[in-house]
Amino acid sequence: MKAMALAARIALAEQALAQRLALVGVVLRALEIPRASWYYARKQKQATARRQEGEDRGALRLVEAVLAEHPEYGYRRVCQALRRRGEVINHKRVQRLLREHGLALLRKARKPKPNALFAAVVLAGKRADLRSLLARGEPGLFELLYTDFTLLAYAGGRAWLVVILDHASRAVVGWALGQSPSAAVALQAWERAKATVQRLTGHLPQAVVHHDQGGAFLSHEWVGKLLLEDRQKLSYSLLGAKGNPVVESFFGRLKSEAGDLFRQAKTWEELSRIVAQRLAYYHNGRLHMGLAYRTPKEVMDEALAKRNNRTTLQKPQPV
Repeated sequence: MKAMALAARIALAEQALAQRLALVGVVLRALEIPRASWYYARKQKQATARRQEGEDRGALRLVEAVLAEHPEYGYRRVCQALRRRGEVINHKRVQRLLREHGLALLRKARKPKPNALFAAVVLAGKRADLRSLLARGEPGLFELLYTDFTLLAYAGGRAWLVVILDHASRAVVGWALGQSPSAAVALQAWERAKATVQRLTGHLPQAVVHHDQGGAFLSHEWVGKLLLEDRQKLSYSLLGAKGNPVVESFFGRLKSEAGDLFRQAKTWEELSRIVAQRLAYYHNGRLHMGLAYRTPKEVMDEALAKRNNRTTLQKPQPV
């Protein structure tokens, strides 16, 4: 055993103790390591670690100073910039500091590939906003739908709420919660909206669906489902949130009236339950100034009743 170098035996002892294979005394006796040598080696190792930590802090400040001026630099250029300033730091240390402290994130990201759907919206210009097609008359029930995402902060984290709002009744016909504002979450809300409209009218919606140019609404999943499969008309805001004021106003009221309830939710399930309760209250109980102080449900029921009466009158009467 003594033929093995003391440093090698100490390293073997550290490995055994890290894995909790035995007590310190047992390991030292088995490897014939004097206790004084063991504790001296540990003291030296701790001193080296403290010295390296201090050196790292100084080197980190120098690296951050370079990256503040040149965020696109990699470790090679950072090392050369430090040399110009009279500071010589080993390139491996610079690499490690960039990795451990996430400083590589300061570098400029590569430009993503252009989205062909976004290019088509830009090319269409004002024609991409299809609400102008409905300007001649007030849109009927479920003929114009608005949708968008909003961020909800709660005690357990953050969530994204997407709603689909009917223009005529201001009713939320579909909604969903997600970890991110993705196309998958938006499509969950759309499936709920389709089911609601079909239950109330007996057929699928035939609507202009208006939204901004967010990633979810320019995705192939969203456009393929609504435009190609479900035969809806997609309308895009050219002014961001300013071009979608109805749904933005809805989100503003929802957060101002129920923001504290959302923030107090401790779990995802609790947040989902609170959102469902607030939307039910909004639909059934909250008087809407823009609806002549009626609830969305009252306006929707009235519109559905008128539609049913027109359908009955248009049916041929028996002779």
